[in-house]
Amino acid sequence: MTVDLAALPPTPTGADPVIVPGLLTGLGITRRPVPRWITDPDLIASIEAGLIELDDLLGDTCA
Repeated sequence: MTVDLAALPPTPTGADPVIVPGLLTGLGITRRPVPRWITDPDLIASIEAGLIELDDLLGDTCA
């Protein structure tokens, strides 16, 4: 999904800054969250690197 930033509504001048939850993760500033039930170090590293999405692991159970 691609979002055109120019198409977003303007932010009021006095509004507090907002950080989209996935922005810091997407930019590599913070680590991707990994559920505690995942214990395999290689799988954890793949999730943190963004190579595997949790939706891929859970399949249709998230829908």
